[in-house]
Amino acid sequence: MNEGSLEAFDPEALASAMAPLLGLAQPPESRAQTIVHLRIAAEHAEKLSSVPLDDQEEPAPVFTP
Repeated sequence: MNEGSLEAFDPEALASAMAPLLGLAQPPESRAQTIVHLRIAAEHAEKLSSVPLDDQEEPAPVFTP
């Protein structure tokens, strides 16, 4: 994986840095759940970023499975 990958992502550091900026109080149980959700979001972002897209690709106007 490259430097911008999930391996380089630190959800604990992000939670610590963003909480004061957003004015959030983080009790330990809330912080733990925040970190879990940040990890899940990072995993989803990694999967989406791994799909090669051409410069001419256009998003589908309507999702059809």
